[in-house]
Amino acid sequence: MGGFRLMCTNLTGPGSRREETMSDYSDWHILVIDDEKDILDVMYLALSDNGYQVTTAPDGTTGLELCRETPPRIVITDIRMPGMNGLEVLEAVKKLDPDIEVIVCTAFAEMDLAIQALQLDASDFITKPISDHALHLSLERAKQRYTSRKKLQDYAKFLERQAADQAQILHQDKMMSLGRLAASVVHEINNPLSGILNYSRLMSKILKKRPLKEEKIDKFTQYLELVETETERCSQIVSNLLAFSRKSPPSMGPVRIQELLQKCISLSQHKLELQNIALTTSFQPDFPAIQGDANQLQQCIINLIFNAIDAMPEGGNLHIESHYHADKAHGTLAITDTGAGIPEDNLPHIFEPFFTTKQEGYGVGLGLSTVYGIIDRHNGKIDVESRPGHGTTFFIRLPAA
Repeated sequence: MGGFRLMCTNLTGPGSRREETMSDYSDWHILVIDDEKDILDVMYLALSDNGYQVTTAPDGTTGLELCRETPPRIVITDIRMPGMNGLEVLEAVKKLDPDIEVIVCTAFAEMDLAIQALQLDASDFITKPISDHALHLSLERAKQRYTSRKKLQDYAKFLERQAADQAQILHQDKMMSLGRLAASVVHEINNPLSGILNYSRLMSKILKKRPLKEEKIDKFTQYLELVETETERCSQIVSNLLAFSRKSPPSMGPVRIQELLQKCISLSQHKLELQNIALTTSFQPDFPAIQGDANQLQQCIINLIFNAIDAMPEGGNLHIESHYHADKAHGTLAITDTGAGIPEDNLPHIFEPFFTTKQEGYGVGLGLSTVYGIIDRHNGKIDVESRPGHGTTFFIRLPAA
């Protein structure tokens, strides 16, 4: 390893106290690799005296075995060694565990080797003879790199868990909405199915009594047309419900707002009728496509329609409209009800997860926090205007594609 000079009491920098060093560095395991025993002994004493856990190895092969058995956080290796040299050790350590930081020691005349080591992802190099100050700085850089990498990895894992949790929340919210839709759809399908059954029985009864006369053919044709119309209606209702319930991965693409709103109305129409709620619409026909996930946006609108229904238990009016602002390159959807309204002190909290209000007839909670999250991921905004006794309007603003 060549010349070496090290003040064993000063690795932590000027003014530091040894007691603090011991507690700060005790979790840091350092492996020192050098073919000169005297240098290993001095390095061991210097580092362990400052609180580090230290292991030594007389050659690269032994050092690599120690890395496999008890992985260190930092390896300090000489470049010039018989057998496996320092660059080979560096490459082997990084293949074994890329998170281990490696500091190489080299003579001043071997700067080309030092640069090559940095290209192989060494955290730093120290020129010989080694001073306590240089070693301290190299160790601090290595520790900072190691800590920063671990923080980034932990944050990446956190984001992955958050994304998984968000996907689960979206699915749970959709299943809640689906349950409410299904209860309404059962009643909506029951009416056309009853009509189909009655017309089928009537035609069967007529055919069993006597052969079909010419004048009855037109009547039968009308019956069959009604059966066909009602069957198509049932099929469309079920298809819309299945499309809404499907668990699909996020898929961004062009979304036609008018088509999306019509689907949402089709799914909730019967529930509105059962609640004695009159629906009016005002859609801008030339509203351009927006870039988004149609399934998630549909979930947002269904949630807002359900909130409006909850706000009007005795019936009322629901108005849905769309406008495109060409000068601002974004569109606005507005959903207005004539329900109970939201108290002013609750307005700042309605988009918070699990927030609920005890006010009779108005239910907001997980649905609105889900809506907020979806709109935010679409680079949009959602706002609300409401006064108790004067209804509520939710505004969704989305950028054009």
